[in-house]
Amino acid sequence: MPLLISVVGIDVAKATLDVWFRGMSTPRQFSNDEAGFAELIAFLGEHAPPAGTVVGLEASGGYERAVCRTLHHSGIGVRVHNPACVRYFARAIGKLAKNDRLDARVIARYTEVADTQAFEFDAGMAEFAEVVAQRRRLVDDRVAISNQREILTRPTLLEQCRERLEMLERQIEELDRLIDELLQDNEANSAKAKLMCTLAGVGRVTATTLIALMPELGTLNRRQIAALAGVAPFDHESGKYKGERHIRGGRGSVRTVLYMAARSAARTRTVLGQYYRHLLEAGKSPKVATVALMRKMLVTLNAMIRDRKPWKHANALP
Repeated sequence: MPLLISVVGIDVAKATLDVWFRGMSTPRQFSNDEAGFAELIAFLGEHAPPAGTVVGLEASGGYERAVCRTLHHSGIGVRVHNPACVRYFARAIGKLAKNDRLDARVIARYTEVADTQAFEFDAGMAEFAEVVAQRRRLVDDRVAISNQREILTRPTLLEQCRERLEMLERQIEELDRLIDELLQDNEANSAKAKLMCTLAGVGRVTATTLIALMPELGTLNRRQIAALAGVAPFDHESGKYKGERHIRGGRGSVRTVLYMAARSAARTRTVLGQYYRHLLEAGKSPKVATVALMRKMLVTLNAMIRDRKPWKHANALP
């Protein structure tokens, strides 16, 4: 009788996949390519039907995407975890050493107890997210090179910076056109972008980034969406001690565009600008007020997408 697998842990590396589940003495290793994926599916099929298997793995900078897609298409449940959460869990259970074999065990045990959503693969959204993420990287490169140019004096180096900046500008413009095409080809995403842009401070870049990198918008409650983005303040209390509340975790790229949108909204004469100024008058620091405004804007966007309605104060935009 085959062993019924309930949870499988996979430690993903660039070239290999280390696989472990309860009942195995040592993890089994497969190559992180199409041939390895076929062997992995066959191996899991020998021990349990796909419907009875849940695979947990960490987000590994993109190296996990292909195996996630393959497992999902094979009918196997997939959970993608935040690596930091897995490491905190490992420390909590006394696993201080770190290697691929131990990581696969820890990931499997974390998957058993973690409250995470199943991985859902959408080819269109995957392509859209990839393009938006690449645009973000090009923008970061442009900022870095512009900063470098300010401290250079040698003509040859300055000319190289100028050429690289021109190339980056062309590539960003190409991706902007591609993003527009992908939006036009997807009515749902196009409608979301139009709704988002009715909110003060939110423009095309913010809207497309949120659509690509936070597809959960409109499906979670206000507390969940704020925590997911990393703009929810967490308590720091124990007994009589009452410490300051701070935000932590979340998605950095999402916070970056929310920050820029909040700084723009704070300068408007809308209710968002009034909210920001009210916080300053109440003694809050600009940093705290900005984070609070980011959270308010994200919660508002979440409700707009959920209800499929534009911002109710849109007509008041200057």
